[in-house]
Amino acid sequence: MDGTLVFTGRVASVHTLPEGRVGRVSVRGARVDVALDLVPEARAGDTVLVHAGVALSVVREGEAAGAAASEAEEA
Repeated sequence: MDGTLVFTGRVASVHTLPEGRVGRVSVRGARVDVALDLVPEARAGDTVLVHAGVALSVVREGEAAGAAASEAEEA
């Protein structure tokens, strides 16, 4: 990763540990552990928005595609 603090990634697996739910998230070919406590609905296969090691929201595929299309139109 290039030092970006906010990114999206796909949840590969979810584990419940004593300190909370943790997801292994795939980002640009790397796997990182991310806290899932703020998104209890997150499941393996979901795309999540991550900041500083914490998933902030689940990104639905339609929302991500719509945002990318809007950015392309503005450019």
